[in-house]
Amino acid sequence: MRLTRSWPIWLSVALFLGVAGLLSAHAGETVLAWWRWQNPRPQGNPLYALAFSDARRGLAVGRDGAILRTEDGGQKWLVVRSPLNTPLYGLAAKGKKAWAVGARGEILFSNTSGETWQTQKSGTKQHLYAVWFSDEKRGWAVGVEGMILATQDGGETWRLQTSNTLKHLTAVAFADDKYGVAAGADGTLLVTGDGGANWTVGLELARLSPALANRNFLGAFAVAPDKLWVVGTNGVILHTSDAGETWKEQPSNSSSHLYALNFLNDKQGWVAGADGTILHTTDAGATWSAQVSNTAQLLNAVNFVDDKTGWAAGEGGAILATVDGGETWAAQTGGAREMLNAVHFASDEHGWAVGMNGTILATDDGGKIWREQKSNVTANLRAVRFIDKQQGWAAGERGTLLHTIDGGATWEQKPSNTEASFHGLAFPTANDGWLVADAGLVLHTGDGGQSWQPQTSATQFWLESVAFTDAKLGWAVGESGVIIHTTDGGESWRVQESGTRKWLYAVSFGDAKHGWAVGEDGLILRTTDGGETWLVQISAVPSNLLGVYALNAKFAWTVGLNGIILRTEDGGRRWYRDASTTTTPLRAVMFRDGDSGWATGRDGVILRYAGKGGESVRTVFKRK
Repeated sequence: MRLTRSWPIWLSVALFLGVAGLLSAHAGETVLAWWRWQNPRPQGNPLYALAFSDARRGLAVGRDGAILRTEDGGQKWLVVRSPLNTPLYGLAAKGKKAWAVGARGEILFSNTSGETWQTQKSGTKQHLYAVWFSDEKRGWAVGVEGMILATQDGGETWRLQTSNTLKHLTAVAFADDKYGVAAGADGTLLVTGDGGANWTVGLELARLSPALANRNFLGAFAVAPDKLWVVGTNGVILHTSDAGETWKEQPSNSSSHLYALNFLNDKQGWVAGADGTILHTTDAGATWSAQVSNTAQLLNAVNFVDDKTGWAAGEGGAILATVDGGETWAAQTGGAREMLNAVHFASDEHGWAVGMNGTILATDDGGKIWREQKSNVTANLRAVRFIDKQQGWAAGERGTLLHTIDGGATWEQKPSNTEASFHGLAFPTANDGWLVADAGLVLHTGDGGQSWQPQTSATQFWLESVAFTDAKLGWAVGESGVIIHTTDGGESWRVQESGTRKWLYAVSFGDAKHGWAVGEDGLILRTTDGGETWLVQISAVPSNLLGVYALNAKFAWTVGLNGIILRTEDGGRRWYRDASTTTTPLRAVMFRDGDSGWATGRDGVILRYAGKGGESVRTVFKRK
C-alpha cells in the first residue's frame, strides 16, 4: 500500500522520538546478539543524505545510524559501524572531514573520509535535520522548533543562533561564510547575510501565492550569495537571485514532494523526491525536465560532482548513479524490496522467502546471494514451507496455493477451492499439511497436497498462524486471542484458553509440550503443557510481535515492529533484545540451530544471525 505524504515520513517519525524514545535503544535493554544484512545489499535502512568529496569518495547516512562509504564511486558501498543507532538526517563533507546530524541533537564527526566517527557535543537534545559546512571550520545545523546551531571550529564547539521562529527547520545551505538560507515547516523561509548572526524572514509567502504559506520546505541549496533555491511538498521550487529579497516559484511540472537539490553552477542543477522523481535544469530553473530514475522509491538526496557524474539515494537503502548527467540512472545497491512475510530453510544452505506481489526469493548458500524465482502470481504470499530441498509450498491471498518439486525453479499453482486468504502453513510430514485462513478456515491434505479438505475448526475468528509438531498435534492462533488445538490431525479442534483478547500473530512449538504465541502490544504467551495453560512473559517492548520460532523447549526467537528481535535461552524466564540494526518491521523468523537464523520483513529485509554479546534484562510472571 502506498502512503500519500504531506510531510516527510522520516520527519514525522522523528517528531515522536523526543517523546517516546527510540525503540532500538529501549530503556533498560542490553544487546545479546547482532544480525547482519543479507537483503537488500549492502543494507536496507532508508538513506536521508548523501555527500561526495570527489568522483570516487562518497558517504551516505540514514535511519538507525546507517553509515555507508565508498572509495570507487559507488561500485562498492561499505557499511561503517556507527557509534549511534539513532537516525542520521543530515550530512556534510569537506575533503576528508565529514559531519552527520540526527535525532536527539546527535552530531557525528569524521576526519578519515568516513572510516571512523566520533560524537561532537551539540548542547541540545532536540532533533537536527540538516547540516551545511562552507569550509572545514564553519558550519550550521538546523532542527526542530527553529533550532539553528553554528560552529567556527569544525564542530568542536556549537553555539545557538537566534532564528526568531519556532517552526521546524529541515534544510540549510550557505554560499559562503555569510550568505545562507534555512527553510522548513509551514512555509518557513529564513535568510542571513552575516553568517547567521541575524536571520530574517525571506518573504511573505502569502503575497507570492496563498498556497505556499502551507507548504513544507524540505531541501535548500546556495550557488552564490544572491542565488538560492528551496524545494518542498507538492512539487514546489522557489528561487531568488537577490539574496532573498524577492522569490519566484519555478515550474517543476511535478506534484511529488521534492526533498533535495544540488547545483553545479548557477545554471545546471538536479532535484530529487518522492516516487523516484528526478528533475534537471540547464537554465537556472526556468525550465525543469524529468529524468527516468527507473524506481518508484522516495529519493531523499542527490549529489553531483560534475556535469556527468552524480548519485541519488533514498528509501530502502537505494542508491542510484549516473555517468551521463542523468540521461540514464543505474542502481548501485541490489536486492528485492517487496515486503517479505515468511521465510523457511530446508537446510543450512537452501532457503526461501515469500511476500508481496508474488515475490519468492531463494538461496543455495545460506543467504549470501538471494535470487528471485518466478511465481507467476501477483498475490501477497503469506506463508512458505519446504519438506526438503526440492519440494515446497507457498500460500497467500485469494486462495493462492503454489507447489514446487524442483526447489522453486518452477512453481505450479494448485486449486484450493476457496477465495479466502491463507495466512499460515504447516507440513510436519511429506503427506500431511495444513492451511489456515480467514473466518476460522482450516484446510488439510493427507496426500501430499493432491487434494485439500476443510476441517471443523471450532472458531470463526481469523487465523494467522499454524504449527504442528507431528501429524497429530497442532495449534493455530489468530484474532481476539483465539488458540485452537488438535490431537488427532484436525479431525477435531478445540479452543484453548489464552487469557487474552489481543490479536495473536504467530505460534511455534519446540516440542509437543513447549510453545509460544506472540501478538499485539508485545504480548508473549508461553505453555509447558501443550497449551492446557498459557502464561504471559514480559517482552519489555510495546510493539506488535509478528513472528516467533521455537527451536526447542529452551530456545526461541520473536520479531516484530520497529525491527524488534527478542531471544530466550531459558524457556522465556528472560528475554534478550538483539541488535537488529534496523527499525524496519520484521514479520518472520526461522532458525536451523542456535547459530543459523534468519528474519524477514518490510522493504525486502532479510537479516541473518551473526553472534552474541550482551546481557538479559527482564523476567517472567504468571498471568493472573
